[in-house]
Amino acid sequence: MNTVRAVIIGYGGMGKKYARMLAAGEVNGMVLAGICCRNANGQEEIKNLYPDVKIYDDADAVFASGDGFDAAVIVTPHDTHVPIGMMAVQAGKHILMDKPLGISAKEAQVLVTEAKKSGIRLGMIFNTRMKGGFLSAGEFLKGGGLGKITRAVWVCNTWYRTSVYHSSAAWRSTWSGEHGGLLINQCQHYLDIWQWLFGMPDEVYASIDYGKYNPIAVDDSFDLQFFYKNGFRGTLISSTGENPGTNRLEVWGSKGRLTISDGTELIFDENAVTTEEFDRTNKDPFGKLEYIRRPLAAKNHEGQEYSMIFQNFSDHLRSGEALMAPGEDGICTLMMANGAYLSSWLEKKISYPFDQDLYEKLLAQHAEDEKALT
Repeated sequence: MNTVRAVIIGYGGMGKKYARMLAAGEVNGMVLAGICCRNANGQEEIKNLYPDVKIYDDADAVFASGDGFDAAVIVTPHDTHVPIGMMAVQAGKHILMDKPLGISAKEAQVLVTEAKKSGIRLGMIFNTRMKGGFLSAGEFLKGGGLGKITRAVWVCNTWYRTSVYHSSAAWRSTWSGEHGGLLINQCQHYLDIWQWLFGMPDEVYASIDYGKYNPIAVDDSFDLQFFYKNGFRGTLISSTGENPGTNRLEVWGSKGRLTISDGTELIFDENAVTTEEFDRTNKDPFGKLEYIRRPLAAKNHEGQEYSMIFQNFSDHLRSGEALMAPGEDGICTLMMANGAYLSSWLEKKISYPFDQDLYEKLLAQHAEDEKALT
């Protein structure tokens, strides 16, 4: 196809952002063909801002006609992602999905499988991957810049939230609405970066706090320990109750340490020789391995992360360019989050893959328990 005609399903904060972006022509080869909005005030706004764009009352209406568009951009509540995605598959429409892909890895896998069977392309809006620092760090690590990677520690607590946020919608920060808190919402992007840089862990041990900073039932703070069969270890720490926040990822390898700050700045503490070489040649019991600190050039895509993901999706559909964030990666982030919840609930280390039926059973129980308290 020469032009991708996109319908945005969901006209909340992010849906409005994507509509403005497409209408402004920021994505080559992709146009705004329609918007699905159930709210009367929202529909009136769309008429005023985008008079030539078709308005749909609900997802059923979007796919009922089946003509006039090629792809659905799904920006709706978490538990509707897979059902609406399946509607798109059945209608033969390609999908660009906001995070998370679903509420569980099990249901997300069904969508990915059905999309593949039907020849439907499924991409994720994992825009954080497009931050220049993470792109450059990925190239550096995959190119062997740190040698053998042994450990990573990431402190990321830059999303301070108050009770006003948590109570801004009945579904927000609930087991029955969002089906989780920090792990399934804010941290999906950073779980994605983790598995993108380091691969899927083999095991997880999670220490999670529920309602630590606000009167909510879901998680708002956690410390995750990731274990890999090759000996690599990782720690991811986050919360929505601390301010000022930090976004700093430190990675150690045989050649030194890489520090990524705010997804934009890279510092490389480079060992004079590798740790293996120093161990072989050093004769001093307290020998010190010297290092040199130097900044690494990072790509600068500030403010372009969303348009880059949309551009990649457009180029994928029009010319076959590889997807930067395929649907399968959405399964990985859900698997990581689901496993962490299960570790917390069972109070033990969990191996990937885990019993997904057990996870869905316990998730449903948490939703029921939450309802009983309201």
